[in-house]
Amino acid sequence: MTFAEARALFPALERVAYLNAGTFGPLARATADAMAEQARCDVEDGRGGKPYINAMVALRASARESVAALIETTSEHIALTASTTDGCNIALAGLGLKADDEIVTTDSEHFGLAGPVFASGARVRVAGVQGKSPEQALDAILGEVTPHTKVLAVSHVLWTTGAVIPVHELKARTGLPIVVDGAQSAGAIPVNVGALDFYTVSGQ
Repeated sequence: MTFAEARALFPALERVAYLNAGTFGPLARATADAMAEQARCDVEDGRGGKPYINAMVALRASARESVAALIETTSEHIALTASTTDGCNIALAGLGLKADDEIVTTDSEHFGLAGPVFASGARVRVAGVQGKSPEQALDAILGEVTPHTKVLAVSHVLWTTGAVIPVHELKARTGLPIVVDGAQSAGAIPVNVGALDFYTVSGQ
């Protein structure tokens, strides 16, 4: 598929430049058609019974396989949640952080990650990465890591500038668990989650 063909799938792009790939990203024609077809089936056939449940389970399995292929992992490592924010909340809440633990994050995080970070109850150390090169951002984040740091929580691609944070190098250099907000990366740049612990993406 060419860039022009991919762009043609989104009617909104015929009139405007759309810069939001996250929550309010434009719908593709195929997406709207699939939603309308599912709504029609729900109205005509109802939303219960063994066939409905079996179809839903099969769709979930298919969705997990598609996401796994997109970020180069396997479907058993994929959990479907309601949103990227939901994924960030689940990952951070599951770490059992305490008041004397530390999270290192950046000054350029979307609230979908920043909210769960600051609600975790742990101490938060914020690295200033705005306007810095990837190498400088890496140094700034590493500079906030202390013996009390239990987890890193950063975006792969900053929603404010589009800058790419070297998340794999952060993991390799620190060995710490890392929660990555991938809302702006998956589907836009090649992603191989590799050794990363938690990589959250948007369904759209």
